Amino acid sequence: MHYGPGMIDRVTARGGLLPIMLAMTSGMLAMGVALPALPLELQSRFACGTTVIGLVMGIQAAATLLSRPWAGRMADRRGGRDTLLCGLLCTACSGLAYSLALAPLLSPAMQQAMIVAGRLAMGLGEGLMVTGGGIWAVSLAGSEKAGAAMSWIGLAIFAGLGVGTALGDVIEIHAGFARLCLVAIALPVAGMGLTLLLPAPPRLHGGGHEGGMRWKHLIGHTWAWGVTLALSAVGFAAISSFLVIFYAAKDWHGGGWALGLFGAGHVIARLVGSAHVDRDDVRPMVAAIMLVEALGLILIWLAPGPAWAAAGSFLTGFGFSLTYPLLALPVLRQAPPGAAGSAIGLFDVFFDIAAGSGAVMSGVLAGVAGPRSPFVLAMLSAVAGSMLMLVIRNPDTGRAP
Repeated sequence: MHYGPGMIDRVTARGGLLPIMLAMTSGMLAMGVALPALPLELQSRFACGTTVIGLVMGIQAAATLLSRPWAGRMADRRGGRDTLLCGLLCTACSGLAYSLALAPLLSPAMQQAMIVAGRLAMGLGEGLMVTGGGIWAVSLAGSEKAGAAMSWIGLAIFAGLGVGTALGDVIEIHAGFARLCLVAIALPVAGMGLTLLLPAPPRLHGGGHEGGMRWKHLIGHTWAWGVTLALSAVGFAAISSFLVIFYAAKDWHGGGWALGLFGAGHVIARLVGSAHVDRDDVRPMVAAIMLVEALGLILIWLAPGPAWAAAGSFLTGFGFSLTYPLLALPVLRQAPPGAAGSAIGLFDVFFDIAAGSGAVMSGVLAGVAGPRSPFVLAMLSAVAGSMLMLVIRNPDTGRAP
C-alpha cells in the first residue's frame, strides 16, 4: 500500500509536521487545563458526590469512543486537515459550554447540563483531533516513515495533555475557573487559525472507498493488532487510575511524582525510538517493548519501597510508549485504498475499550485482592500481548517470527 510520496526528512526540514503538532497540542492543552478544575467545580459549586463526578468526567471517554467511526470516515472523505479542524472547533465549543455553566441566569440544573455538554464536545473533539492529525501527518510523511510521523503526533498529544493539566491547576488556583474557561476557548481557536493557514494535505489514496469503509470489512486485518494494543493499554489504565492510590495505601510519599515518571518514560521512548519504528516486521520489537512494560509492572507489584515503584512506573511508560505507532503500521499497510482513516478509527477503539474497562477491572480487583493486584493484571496482559506477537503471522510473508 502506498499513501504518499513524501519522505520524513524532507517534511521535517520544511517544518511540515511541526504545525500539525502545534495545532494538536493546542487542542490537548485545552483538554488538559480543564481536567484538574472540573471535579473541584462539581464538588464545590454543585455539591456533587464522587459517583456523579465520576460519571460526568467519564462521559468524555464514551463520546470519544462513539466518535471513532465518524472521525475515520471523515478523514477518508475530507482529509486529515478538515477532520483536525472540526476537532479543534468541538474543543473550543467545550470551553464555551464550561463558561456558560457560570451564567447566573441559568438554573443549577442547566449549569450542570452545560458541563456535561462540554464533556461530550471534548470527547467528540478528541476523536476528531487524534484521527485527523494522525492521518494528516501520515499523508505528509509517506508510507516509508508513517510510524515515525505517528510517533511524533503522539508525543504532541501526551505533551499537550500533561502540560495542560499542570497549567490548569495553576490557573484554577491563581485566576479562577472563569479565566480557565477563556483559556480553554482561546487555545483551540489559535490552533484553528494555524490549521487554516496550512495547505490542504495530499490524499492518502487516489480512488477507492472515498467515503471510508464500514468496520465489518476492516476487522479481519485489524483485530490482532488492536487486541495487542488493548493488552498493552491495561498497564496505562492501571497506572493512571491506581498508582497514586497504591502509594497512599502503602503510606508512601511521591505518588504524583511516580505518575509523572510514567509520562517521562513515555516521552523519552518516543524521542529515542521514533527513528526505529518504521520496519517491515513490527512483531519482534512490539514483543520486546511489551516485555519491558511487563518488567516495569513487576517492579511496581513487588516494590519494597517508593523508589522501586517509581522506577517501575518509568519502565512501564517507556515500554508502553511505542506500541501504538508500531502496531498502527500494519493496520495502515493492510487498509484498502481510501480507508486508512476508518482503519485507524477502528484501531483506536481497542485502546478506548481497554483503557475504560481496564480501569474498571483494576478497581474491582483492588477491592477484592488489594492495591497491588491491578499491576499483576496489567503485567499478565502485557506478557500475553508479547506472546501474541510471537505467534501471529506476518501479513506480508505469512510466517511467524
